[in-house]
Amino acid sequence: MDISIVNNILYGNKRIVFKKYSKVNINKTAVITGNGRITIGNKENPKSKQETRISLGKRSELKVNGRFGVGFGSDIRVFDNAKLELGSGYFNGFVQIVCAKSIKIGEDVAIARDVIIRDTDAHEIIDGNHKKEANVVIGNHVWIGTRAIIMKGVNIGEGAIIGAGSIVTKDIPANSIAVGVPARVIRNNAKWK
Repeated sequence: MDISIVNNILYGNKRIVFKKYSKVNINKTAVITGNGRITIGNKENPKSKQETRISLGKRSELKVNGRFGVGFGSDIRVFDNAKLELGSGYFNGFVQIVCAKSIKIGEDVAIARDVIIRDTDAHEIIDGNHKKEANVVIGNHVWIGTRAIIMKGVNIGEGAIIGAGSIVTKDIPANSIAVGVPARVIRNNAKWK
């Protein structure tokens, strides 16, 4: 299915809402599963013509478990044989997701503008020890601040807060605040709403 429309569509029995200026490319062997609803291209400024893009490669999977909003200008790519799983929450504008293996995002997750989440380096380093791809897991009720970057192989625990501009290269424990380049935990037992 190759879609570039401004409509609500039903893909199988899954509800996908494409807003104006959405560009969607779903390979015919890709699958969309789950019982949720995804809205692609939410706009803060209705006059903006910034395009929101989502691409699902061969035999890829998009699983949507709850209600998830994808803000305008975002670019989501799920490559061949990869899986992106979304719980509930939202991506604000201009978020970039690059999924070559597996990215799982939990329930009640808030992801601010210009965030990048990648499970791949895209290129290999030839040294015998390098892994080009590694799963990313973002737990429930996680807040990721503006322009943060989440790198491959990272697990972010439930209730964690990632500060604006941080680069996360290692696991972040639950209910902690992590900031910096690379991100480090500066506070434990944090709560947010």
